[in-house]
Amino acid sequence: MELWELDSDPAHPAHLHLVHFKVLSRNGGPPSPYDAGWKDTMFLDGDTVEIVARFGPYRGKYVFHCHNLEHEDMMMMANFEVV
Repeated sequence: MELWELDSDPAHPAHLHLVHFKVLSRNGGPPSPYDAGWKDTMFLDGDTVEIVARFGPYRGKYVFHCHNLEHEDMMMMANFEVV
């Protein structure tokens, strides 16, 4: 399990591959109704969002990126390895 804090300015739909997560808070308060349930993408628009995610049972590289096509084309993505 991992606890992440994400923020973005300007707006980005952030997407994690192979992972579902839950939004725990948005801007220090409770999550919005739109944040309810399991997610693989969340919208960030100057927000700070705290999420909890379980990375596994797969060990290896995961991808994290912006879901705007023009941003994907500009390589707004990263990978990280779970060991």
